[in-house]
Amino acid sequence: MAQPGQEERPVPIIDANRCTGCGMCVVVCPTDALAMRGAIAVVANPQACTYTGDCERICPAQAISRLFQIIYIHKETNMIQSTFYPDWREKAIFSSVGPQPQILAENEKLKVIVGSLDVGQKIPLHPEALAVYHFLEGTGWMTVDDERYPVSSGATVITPEGAKRGVEAETRLVFLAARIA
Repeated sequence: MAQPGQEERPVPIIDANRCTGCGMCVVVCPTDALAMRGAIAVVANPQACTYTGDCERICPAQAISRLFQIIYIHKETNMIQSTFYPDWREKAIFSSVGPQPQILAENEKLKVIVGSLDVGQKIPLHPEALAVYHFLEGTGWMTVDDERYPVSSGATVITPEGAKRGVEAETRLVFLAARIA
C-alpha cells in the first residue's frame, strides 16, 4: 500500500512457473527493483520500480508482465461539438462566381464542408490531405491523380494524402467532403 502522498503504481508480475532464472531482467532493471531469490526473479523493491518495461522486453521466457493500466490525461483541444443539420440543402450555395464551400465543422485535424457546383463549374486539380467525398445530388466527374470517376448521388470517393483531386459538374452537383489532417 502506498504511503500518504505517494501514488500506487502497478509493478511487474513475474510468473514463477515460467521464469528460467536467467537473471537478465535483474541486470537491465535501472532502479534495482528486481532481485534473484534462489533461481527465480522477484520484485524485491516495488517502491523503486518506475516500470521502464526493460525487464519485460528482455525476458526470453516471457515470464514478466504488467497489469493493464488505463491512464486518463485531460488535455484541452479544439474539440468539434456535436452539431445537427436537419437538411444539407440549406448549406448548398450555388454562385455564378464559383464554388462557395460551407464549413460544417473544423479543427486542426478535421474539416467538413458542403461543396456546391453549378452546371459547368469546376474545382481545379489540387493536392490535399486525406479526404472523403460523398456526393449528395447531381452528376459530374471527380479526378484523383490520373483517374477520372463519374460521380452522382450516393457515390463516395476516398482520396489519399497528397493526391491531386478536382471536381467538375455536369448538372448542379453537391457533395459532403471531410478532410483529415
